[in-house]
Amino acid sequence: MAILLKQSATLVIDDFQSMRSMLMSFLKTMGVAKIDNAGTAKEALAFLAAKKYDIVICDYNLGHGQNGQQILEEAKHKNYIGYSTIWVMVTAEKTMDMFMGAAETKPDDYLLKPITESLLETRLNKLIEKKQSLEPIEKAVKSKEYARAIAFCDELLKTHSSSTQEIQRIKSDLLLMTGDFPAAKSYFESLLTARSLPWAKTGLGKAYFLTKEYARAKEIFEDVLAENKMYLDAADWLSKTLDALGDLEQAQNVLSRAMALSPNAAGRQKSLADAAYKNGALDLAQTSYEKAIKLAEHSVHKSSSTYSGLAKVLTAKDDPEEALKVLDRTREEFKNDPDAALQSAVIEGMAYQKMGQPKKAEAALAKAEELMRNQTGIVSAAVTMDMAHALLKLGQKDKACSLLEGVVKNNHENASIINMVEAVFEDMGLSGEGSELIKRSAQEVIGINNQGVLLANEGKFEEGIKLLREAIKTLPDNDLMIANLCGMMIGQMSKNGKDDRLIFEAREHLDRVRKINPANKKYGTYMNILNKLAGVSA
Repeated sequence: MAILLKQSATLVIDDFQSMRSMLMSFLKTMGVAKIDNAGTAKEALAFLAAKKYDIVICDYNLGHGQNGQQILEEAKHKNYIGYSTIWVMVTAEKTMDMFMGAAETKPDDYLLKPITESLLETRLNKLIEKKQSLEPIEKAVKSKEYARAIAFCDELLKTHSSSTQEIQRIKSDLLLMTGDFPAAKSYFESLLTARSLPWAKTGLGKAYFLTKEYARAKEIFEDVLAENKMYLDAADWLSKTLDALGDLEQAQNVLSRAMALSPNAAGRQKSLADAAYKNGALDLAQTSYEKAIKLAEHSVHKSSSTYSGLAKVLTAKDDPEEALKVLDRTREEFKNDPDAALQSAVIEGMAYQKMGQPKKAEAALAKAEELMRNQTGIVSAAVTMDMAHALLKLGQKDKACSLLEGVVKNNHENASIINMVEAVFEDMGLSGEGSELIKRSAQEVIGINNQGVLLANEGKFEEGIKLLREAIKTLPDNDLMIANLCGMMIGQMSKNGKDDRLIFEAREHLDRVRKINPANKKYGTYMNILNKLAGVSA
């Protein structure tokens, strides 16, 4: 164990030189030779981006800018650290707000100041062996060899009793991520037979949510919170489930209660703002967006959509002049962000409509159309629907219907988004026309997919690939269609042998599927097959 600690690459992060020197002195006495140190968040993230660390000791309060919690969030978000890295958070604060906020980022341990060398060594020795045993899993996941990663979990579960629960959590997360929901449900239920674990019960609820069994998911999440109201991951998923069930008011209430318990969670604050806006609770939406902006100021989760959400609320509250000021701030804060430019142009059009200036509204929406045509990434359904709504109000019905048709075709199995499309038509008094458009658009997509399935069943994979390649040119965000194209490519290679170009193309498509819909059940299966075809051992 001591040898492992001595060999560990370690990073110490603290804004006080004296504290960094003390911690590094402790580590040197323990025999640790590879030690880097950073006094600012910027320096720390540069180290983390450039080098893999076995141990990170990070102070929570780093003065102005990002705190330790936000550095950990960014390190995880950008994959600078993995399962095998130990992250120890150091703090002098003992407030519940700090504890809850930091706990949600899940560091491996906390140390309260003042720190002694013996305490630090005891904690590190307790963590180092079990964390380093996770390195093979981490490498397999980074290579997208998910079946291999799960197999490593199973092997470790036979021998590493000290880290059993962490390995169980990793395995269950991999089962959910790869879309093997029957296996995930079975695994969670087996764990819960032995012991009631809030994370396992929440995982079971996620599996039911992802298979669209919302009523059962709701029961499970409510059960978790009845047993432990502080387990806020369950609150987040309960809110999503209630939203999917159409109970928007209760979804909002769940998030409000969660924010009262952990007021520093920027992402949850934005979710509360979004829910309040949907419910027409505009005062709460405004307050929540403003809080979310403040909380995320130094976070990797800082988002232009939070600013545009605030501008949209201000427009709805008949304060379009203030909305335009927020949009100016958005453009300043997110200068090189095409999503921010598009969102701002759409809401600017809405604001000018509210101000009774149709010419300026038309100009703003024309700019939005241009930005949308040039957009290379995924344009959110929400932004597209906002734009369609604004176009309808300007009398540009054909353009609006074309946009909404695209939303339906790209999301024909997403009940929540289809309901939002229906709401746009209803607001304009076009319910009948909207229902017909939704039905027609969904049937067209289903028809293409059915044609592809028929070609695959007949072994006509080349024809199927050609059909679906053409289809996704106009439906770039339909994860079902893209996944089916990958299935066609795999079928073609099963018939004719390995083709490196098809493997590369299929992997690129699957990466897009993952971005559009992380819950797509075919993602993990197809990625594992492609790894085998490419000659990667499973």
